[in-house]
Amino acid sequence: RFNSLEYTYGDGCKLNYDEVHDRFTLYVQNVGDVKVKLHRLLPVGANIKHVLLKRKASGWYVYLQLEVPQQDIQPSDNPVVAGDVGLLRLLTLSDGTEVDNPRWLRKSLAKLRRAQRRLSRRQKGSRRRKQARQQVALLHEHVANTRKDFWHKTTRTLVNRYGAIALEDLNLNFMLHNRLLSRSAHDAGLGMFYTLLDSKAANAGVQIVRVDPAYTSQVCSECGCVVEKALSVRVHCCPHCGLTIDRDLNAARNIFALAFKSAW
Repeated sequence: RFNSLEYTYGDGCKLNYDEVHDRFTLYVQNVGDVKVKLHRLLPVGANIKHVLLKRKASGWYVYLQLEVPQQDIQPSDNPVVAGDVGLLRLLTLSDGTEVDNPRWLRKSLAKLRRAQRRLSRRQKGSRRRKQARQQVALLHEHVANTRKDFWHKTTRTLVNRYGAIALEDLNLNFMLHNRLLSRSAHDAGLGMFYTLLDSKAANAGVQIVRVDPAYTSQVCSECGCVVEKALSVRVHCCPHCGLTIDRDLNAARNIFALAFKSAW
């Protein structure tokens, strides 16, 4: 009847190790011992405080909330960088690195449309309608898992390579509620990117700097003159100094100057 259950660890729920079969089992009250596939071993010295059981389209998952010993985190001495966040390219760094947008949802729209049409034709309450609904849910879960895996790997690469990262302090609600940008904004998952980057940076000693994004795309990063251009114009051409570079790279350089040079 429920899609999720919560337990205080040790009160109706406990993780055990079965030495006979060399596997972990989870004891759940009124259910018994359930086999589990452990994603990774628990950190040394960690204590399980809370347990969340959650049902997804692909099955049941267990989330363990841990209390880990306080670690002495040293500030990173890697180089600093700034990045411009967008939808055409997810991330453009001031050193020229570009992260393309895989567009996970858009690539799956054809499969989703077929699955949803199949679902709409099934009789309500029937077994085949339940199976069709399961197929739609599995497709959505696959898209979400692929997006999350991508951002986990990307943010890990960033905190391993740089010691401080400057980004725009974007108002994501504007894109999410814009009828022309909402699908692409939801597909990109920029909110997930910010959340995962903050979490990984805190554990790696990396500083995250947020700057006001106003005019970062309009100002020339070379001479400081304002060159107004529409969103559809993807190349920055300055009539004053002659600088011609990618629009997002120009914005990334302006963000770098705002965050680390304070010279603009």
